[in-house]
Amino acid sequence: MRRLALSILSSLLLVGCPGGLNNPEDFIGGAGGSPSPTVELVFQASCGNAVCHDADQPAADLDLVSPNVASRTVDVNSTDPNCASDTIVISGDPDESYMMKKILNEPGICGGQMPIGTILDAEDTDVIRQWIIDLGGVPGIINEGPDGGV
Repeated sequence: MRRLALSILSSLLLVGCPGGLNNPEDFIGGAGGSPSPTVELVFQASCGNAVCHDADQPAADLDLVSPNVASRTVDVNSTDPNCASDTIVISGDPDESYMMKKILNEPGICGGQMPIGTILDAEDTDVIRQWIIDLGGVPGIINEGPDGGV
């Protein structure tokens, strides 16, 4: 009797399982869905390669792939001597943040548009814009948590 009860319970647990690796859509927002991009994913895919802003030899001394990105960008000025007065990220203000100006190729930026050789699509640009806006709503963001709010 005990063996039968154990067998039935095991069967019920297997039947009641909501999904597995064969159906990831059950875990990421419905059939055919995909997770929303995060600023970490955008930076990694678009900015974090070996010739740009990776962790090993970051261009302009700006690593955008290691944890604590906010600590290296918020209220930090550009290292380019020609634009040293430009603040990379002004928390809560994407329109005045040098990072967004570089992404949008605004007139008067030092150097060229970022990322080099490509233009971020609207969705990725919006992810970065929203990240900057969200930084404005968290006091002490640079010192918060192991990832600095990123």
